[in-house]
Amino acid sequence: MIDGQKKIVNAIKLCLENMNKKFVDLSRLKFDELNNRLKERFKKQKIQERPFAYEFYHQFRKLWESGFILEVISQDAVIQAEVNKTYQRIPDLEKIPDFLLHKPNTNKNFAVIEFKLTSNIDEIEKDFKKLIAFKYELNYEYLIEIIIGDENSLKNAKERIYSSLNDPNGEKIILIEFNTNSWRANDYEIKYKSTSPDSK
Repeated sequence: MIDGQKKIVNAIKLCLENMNKKFVDLSRLKFDELNNRLKERFKKQKIQERPFAYEFYHQFRKLWESGFILEVISQDAVIQAEVNKTYQRIPDLEKIPDFLLHKPNTNKNFAVIEFKLTSNIDEIEKDFKKLIAFKYELNYEYLIEIIIGDENSLKNAKERIYSSLNDPNGEKIILIEFNTNSWRANDYEIKYKSTSPDSK
């Protein structure tokens, strides 16, 4: 792992571990207590992922204001949520990621970050395609997927990702697991190669 990548990954892990549990409590709602209609509605609206993403953003800004992040990336860079890059008139890039770490209106693009709960793991390949699109179209350096769940669901998600989505000829994606039991983050890497035309 190169030094720049390690610093960014460690900063993200620190922000995750610093999150206040009471502000993400809704995200831990048990899906097995919901009927199928509500489950699908919550998945589509990303209701369960957003409290985590918002609290992560708060912690990232706190770390930023402390000066820690400035040791990792350019002083002019910012983290922004759900940016629609069509304002730059980039063809075929209507995808909106959870977070971009970049210097707006320049080609200094550091990281694109997506969040996914293990309860929505069926949809993770859509995130991977989005990450790859930002690498191809805008040269984002680090593609990061944050996966949130308990120990068992994270283990199952990792096995599934390795068995069905890992391709040695693909692009590197950094996965950061956030364990809601231990409140700790781990990272690993895969290589993902999409076979569908909409990934590029």
